Amino acid sequence: MFDMPRTKNLQNYSDAHFTDREIASLIVDWCKPAGSCLEPALGDGAFLEVLPDGTEWCEITHGRDFFDVESCYDWIVTNPPFSNMTDWMRHSFDLASNVVFLIPLSKLFSSAPRMSLVREYGGIRKVLYLGSGRQIGFDIGFPFGAVHFEKDYTGPIDWAWG
Repeated sequence: MFDMPRTKNLQNYSDAHFTDREIASLIVDWCKPAGSCLEPALGDGAFLEVLPDGTEWCEITHGRDFFDVESCYDWIVTNPPFSNMTDWMRHSFDLASNVVFLIPLSKLFSSAPRMSLVREYGGIRKVLYLGSGRQIGFDIGFPFGAVHFEKDYTGPIDWAWG
């Protein structure tokens, strides 16, 4: 869709992992976003291709910085940059009622500040465990999952295995 640099030889290697199209489709089928949607880290467009028509997008390398967005959305679905995930979570939670991140699960569960953000926002509605990063096309061995955060949600977490 877009000519984007790949992870090889990039200075910020951890921030340039592109989602496999089948994985993006699996995640969108699992979370079923509806209404207004934003893909704030477009990358090569894997999520945008399967999100509802009219989904807006950001991509810093195309001059659209997510941190400049002030509009509110029903859904944000993305594979965020991992190096500043706390800032991405905070801003996503400010903008959307539902946020779905494809992330190494340790980036969430090993961080007290991130878990505090989740609690302040609402909660984790569900998690789709996808296996190691290598199993889904990333050069990272950590366990990965899609995590659906929902504003004001206080119920149980539904775990699914992809």
